[in-house]
Amino acid sequence: MYSRRPNVEIEAEQERRLQIPLTSPGTPSLHRLAELGVTTLWEMLEYFPRTYIKESPERDIADLKSGEIQSARGEVIAVDFVAGPRPRFVATLSDDTDTLDLTFFNGGYLRGRIVPGKLLRARAKVQNYRGQAQMINPRWEIISPDAPKVTDAVYRPIYPATAAVPSPVIANTIRMNLDAAVQDIHEWFDPKLLKRRKVIARADAYRRIHQPADAKQARDARKRLVYDELMLLQLALAMSRRQRDIPLAAPMVRVDKLLDQRIRARIKFKLTDAQDNSVWKIIEDLQSGRPMNRLLQGDVGSGKTAVAVYAMLACAANKLQSAILAPTEILAEQHYLTLTNLLAGSKLKIGLVTQRSRKRNSAGLRRELESGEIHIAVGTQALLQEDVGFSNLGLVVVDEQHRLGVLQRATMRDKAICPHYLVMTATPIPRTLALSYLADFEVSTINELPPGRQPISTRWLESPKAAEAYQFIRTQVARGRQAYIVVPQVEDDGGGEGAKSVESELRRLKVGPLAGLRLAALHGRMNTDEKQAVMTAFRDGEIDLLVATTVIEVGIDVPNATVILIDQADRFGLAQLHQLRGRVGRGSEPSHCILLSDARGTPAEARLTALTTTRNGFDIAEMDLKLRGPGDFFGSRQHGLPEFKLADLKNEFALLVLARDDAAGILKDDPNLAAPVHRYLREALIVAYGKTLGLAQIG
Repeated sequence: MYSRRPNVEIEAEQERRLQIPLTSPGTPSLHRLAELGVTTLWEMLEYFPRTYIKESPERDIADLKSGEIQSARGEVIAVDFVAGPRPRFVATLSDDTDTLDLTFFNGGYLRGRIVPGKLLRARAKVQNYRGQAQMINPRWEIISPDAPKVTDAVYRPIYPATAAVPSPVIANTIRMNLDAAVQDIHEWFDPKLLKRRKVIARADAYRRIHQPADAKQARDARKRLVYDELMLLQLALAMSRRQRDIPLAAPMVRVDKLLDQRIRARIKFKLTDAQDNSVWKIIEDLQSGRPMNRLLQGDVGSGKTAVAVYAMLACAANKLQSAILAPTEILAEQHYLTLTNLLAGSKLKIGLVTQRSRKRNSAGLRRELESGEIHIAVGTQALLQEDVGFSNLGLVVVDEQHRLGVLQRATMRDKAICPHYLVMTATPIPRTLALSYLADFEVSTINELPPGRQPISTRWLESPKAAEAYQFIRTQVARGRQAYIVVPQVEDDGGGEGAKSVESELRRLKVGPLAGLRLAALHGRMNTDEKQAVMTAFRDGEIDLLVATTVIEVGIDVPNATVILIDQADRFGLAQLHQLRGRVGRGSEPSHCILLSDARGTPAEARLTALTTTRNGFDIAEMDLKLRGPGDFFGSRQHGLPEFKLADLKNEFALLVLARDDAAGILKDDPNLAAPVHRYLREALIVAYGKTLGLAQIG
């Protein structure tokens, strides 16, 4: 880990640049801009346009052409407000050539702002209504009589706006402050690199993205700023990875042929080739003497837990403790139950550390962890509490990487000198995201299912065929199987118009289509004891069907459950639907996923169709990335890394690869970014990633 050394010069420069206040174009505007997070010059520069429009020169009203978006100016000669079901405010403009009606629906608030005698400039699509030219809900501004007429085409930026802060207000503020802001923009890279990559200077990029002369200037500006975002991330990940290459006191775990045989005998089933490959890679890491930092990804049901168990048993044989960190209590309890059953009769002691278990036996748990009596600790974020210590922690296993922040995992690392680190995820990471967010990981992939696992049949039914789905569930239950029904929300008042809830569906199903079956509810608002009791009864076969929310998305492993019906499936994301589908198909019986939705002809149709046409989680992940984008897919905020403001990894993979290569080249020649040309790059890297990746200072 790089040490934190104060650098007063850099911090003073950073403070000076970031804290320059905006020049006030009027107190109300500044107040509203602050609500958008724009209070300083830096925040203003980083408030980028969402698109651009090319405005034609102003025309005389008589020269306006119907059907085109155009601009015109004129004096307000009359106003009228028409009440009724669709209230509208109409202002009539006149110039020396003709008149133009501006119609604003629900525009009563304009009666005190647009009044006769004012000179207005308006822009919108021109229509001809009963021989009169008109604009509907135009963009407008009051201008002075001496305001110059726009005679040339203008490439105008359009900003993310609100009713209180329209795009023209934002554009005007930026125009007034841009010169002052741009003079404080420093270059990050050597001119030779800029020339080789054909990117413009950094200061020019900020000026052009806000005030482009044409589409090419806007594209060039965006390319440079996207390149900067990608370069910062790639540099940060490369330096984070380099920290692992520095000799650290990582426990060395020895695995010989005899230990390998003993562990495999304990696992009780033959590992697949993909599992075996992952095991051997992990053994290499554990025996290297350097901290392992490996991502183990595989589809739902592929057997990742068995690979993690192998690693934990190897550590236990070397007198090292292991910890499994799970995002939810249900998932932690599932791991605890799995390990307890798997290691029954062994000398290993497993401890469950959740908020519930800490309340019951806090002192005892702490004592057993600190003394080394507990060999494997399974828990939630309760394992991250300061009062939880370990005797000799050698391995940290994190389930569902994207659900736990970087800082949370760093806290876990602080509980040992430098433990090995194994991440498991059932949401396969597309190559684009792996390169972007996981460049400091070695990756192992389990791309096959264990023998005996049956593929899951997936069907999409519309609501008129719901009775068919319920009858199918009855048939499965009659054969001794169990089922899930997943709905979007817990109660009737919190999930949006028309969203079904656990409470109402449970009542309806009990007296309706599933009357006579043993039904129970499971959702996140239940306390831990209630959830545990329901899950235990379900695993023991005392409940036929669970009506649940997405609380079952991870951590539920009931081999006898063979049907999952996802009601209003259009309200769920693609990766989430795939995870929910993975709750069945965990035994040797054929399993079924039924999507109930009336989403044909809507944007959700692509998601549901994708789920019915592929069972491969990696294909699903790529589709999900295309449909939702990287921010939603990975959850940058949960991951602990800043979200991109401009970069779109779906469409800019080639630039990402260039940034990765360029970052490697820069660090090869200047490992600590100490060269004068990299001064401001180093500063930006510390600001962006100092906390999340431990780069509090470089050098």
